[in-house]
Amino acid sequence: MKAVVVEDDPMLRTTFIAALTGLGVEVAGSAETADDAVALVDEHAPDVVTLDLRLVKEAQPADAGLRIAERVRALFPEVALLVIATDPTVEHVKRLMKLEPPRAVGLMAKSSLGDMELITDAMSRVAKGQVVIDPGWVRDLLVPQSRPADRAPDPLQGLTPRERQILSLVARGLTNLAIAQKLSCTLGNVERNLSTVFGKLGLASENEQRHLNRRVVATLMFLRAENQRDR
Repeated sequence: MKAVVVEDDPMLRTTFIAALTGLGVEVAGSAETADDAVALVDEHAPDVVTLDLRLVKEAQPADAGLRIAERVRALFPEVALLVIATDPTVEHVKRLMKLEPPRAVGLMAKSSLGDMELITDAMSRVAKGQVVIDPGWVRDLLVPQSRPADRAPDPLQGLTPRERQILSLVARGLTNLAIAQKLSCTLGNVERNLSTVFGKLGLASENEQRHLNRRVVATLMFLRAENQRDR
């Protein structure tokens, strides 16, 4: 796997690249700015670009990495993107989900740099076209800001117990086949139920290229609803 690293902290960049190299990742180059990042991607055609969310040398540092990701995706749609952040927001996730084509993107916690195998696994997954959101963030990102009385209706209320059960297994990261095996039912049964779930959650209009995004959005909706119920 070939990567380009976008990180403006010299010490962190050196350590990160050394760790990636030690785990078998070919680091083709590193950049501190948007222009340098685009030039490196153009020159080396990496499988994945990792980007720090905050880059102080950019005019708008707070979300610079995400803006570079948007620019790289527009110019090089085949390159996977993994944004690494300390303090992401729901808006950051939404912007990632809006990238075209809607695949091969990820958002991971900077604290995960302490477990580089977790980072390289995320890199490998986005390089294969998957969408990856750091599981440690999901509940925190979606904690409702309003008081309980002001909460929006539970979007999962219309699901049957079986549909909710299948969605809960999707949220745990199981594939359709794994769900079918766990529930001792056919793959077709799982796919039909999941299609109905997408429809009830307002996600049915997306085409099949967005299938993975629908799973991510449905998972986020499920975890938010579960979090509200627990509070």
